[in-house]
Amino acid sequence: MKPFAVLGLLIAAGLFARADDPYADSVISYAPGTGINTSYETPAVALGAPASAAVITAPAYATTDIVGVGNGGQLAVMFNSPITNDSAHHAGGMDFTIFGNEFFTTTASTVSGIYNHTGLTVWVSQDNVTYYRLAAPYGADDYYPTQGTGDPLMPVNTALSLSSFTGQTTAQALALYNGSAGGASYSLSWAVDAGGDSVTLPSVSYVEIQGTSGFGYVDAISRVETVPEPTGFGLLMAGVSVVHCCRRQRG
Repeated sequence: MKPFAVLGLLIAAGLFARADDPYADSVISYAPGTGINTSYETPAVALGAPASAAVITAPAYATTDIVGVGNGGQLAVMFNSPITNDSAHHAGGMDFTIFGNEFFTTTASTVSGIYNHTGLTVWVSQDNVTYYRLAAPYGADDYYPTQGTGDPLMPVNTALSLSSFTGQTTAQALALYNGSAGGASYSLSWAVDAGGDSVTLPSVSYVEIQGTSGFGYVDAISRVETVPEPTGFGLLMAGVSVVHCCRRQRG
């Protein structure tokens, strides 16, 4: 392959490159609340990637992996680069994902249920002053169990429910993940104000998890991958590279 072909492929690939540092950058505030194991009260462990050793039937559990958010407690983190509201270009139509401590239970080597923590609501803010709740069908430690070897920037299809996994082997369940690392994914379009009315937020820099009616644990928070449409130039360069490679193979 000649340099021109290589250059074309590199330029085309660059159009699909991910943003750097997809994870929360700093902890803004933390209050442990009640109900959690007091060994899990180090909020900084929620920064960075989800635990690589976690699998969908055995979650992150080390004190260096997860932090507890108890009933009445909260954890707020900041992203240096705001999370944008862009369902058209973000994978799965979601904007960010929270990884927790839930896991699938098994019977006779197939998924039979899920062990999760309910009651953790998710809030977002542009300025760390006014927060809006995300009216999501699940909480921060509900769905989906983490698979540390998966892609943390690619959400699981949110149309999948527990019944989608029940009776499946671990391998079959992971096939439904389609390469994702799991976690509970959220869209900023779900934001509502105190009256329950929808709020339009172009972007947010702060995510807060509150123990509204229960407790749970947080492993990591990541933005969702952007999947842009290729530009005309990128398509042209990719096409030229492919044609050139084909000609080389024929020669």
